[in-house]
Amino acid sequence: MEVDRRTLMKGMLASGALLALGVPSWAFADQPPRRPKHCVLVLSGTGADEAFARGTQAACAAMTYEQIRTVHLKGGLFTGIDQLVHLLDQSRGARLIAILDDANAVIFLELARPAGVRMLSMGTHACSTDGVCHIRHDLASTSQDHGAGGLLASQLTHQQSSFSITESFLHDASGEPTFSAWSAPGFCSYRSAEPEAIHLHCSGFSLQDGCRLLSLDTIEKWIPLPAQMSDRGSLILPSENWVESVGYAVTASALSMDSLTESCSSRAFAHQATGGARIGPRERFMSFVMDL
Repeated sequence: MEVDRRTLMKGMLASGALLALGVPSWAFADQPPRRPKHCVLVLSGTGADEAFARGTQAACAAMTYEQIRTVHLKGGLFTGIDQLVHLLDQSRGARLIAILDDANAVIFLELARPAGVRMLSMGTHACSTDGVCHIRHDLASTSQDHGAGGLLASQLTHQQSSFSITESFLHDASGEPTFSAWSAPGFCSYRSAEPEAIHLHCSGFSLQDGCRLLSLDTIEKWIPLPAQMSDRGSLILPSENWVESVGYAVTASALSMDSLTESCSSRAFAHQATGGARIGPRERFMSFVMDL
């Protein structure tokens, strides 16, 4: 039986997974985007910390943003709880970017909840040798104003990585609604013919194979989307490390980098590299962006 990916992602956001992580559904902010006055990057001792931080630094440099500081939780979150509680209490008004493993994410969110944080985005990121797409990302954002999926897809495509990305949005983007769609050379894009539309972008996969890979409905309800001009090439980070690209994309979205928003409620990307894909470091971690 096929799973409706949109329903699955929205259900995860609205109830089960959020509650399992200690975050009630109301923790997601529904506010206009803003460029934060200052940011805090929290590193909790994962194997991905160093590469993610390089991506963060590159994004800040690209946006000429200097108001960010990095906090290393000494010994990880299990021994740095007091340090994190103090950070949450003393950093009111800051935008916080955090990278944690699955176990630490539960603790982190349980500590953040009473601090009154407002979640902007969260994501799971993993790389393994299993499956057709070695690198997999599941993202959820308050709106496309805080979405990182499009920029991340552009980054990973240039790295010759085989990957899949799913991204769901709780609210519409700010500003006047306009029809738009992400596009990139080599990708074929489609829109589902339903009120809460899904955009699907495939490269190296047929529409049917892309739907199967991403557990999307394969009923003939997909409308091809025309390619659109974009200047995203100027935003590409020259890196071959997928974790670094995640740090770059997550940080850029956290800093409200101007990017193309799509007129859809969720979107997915599937790319199969040709001539042998680079697999990269085998890591698994979660990312969070929130306002304190």
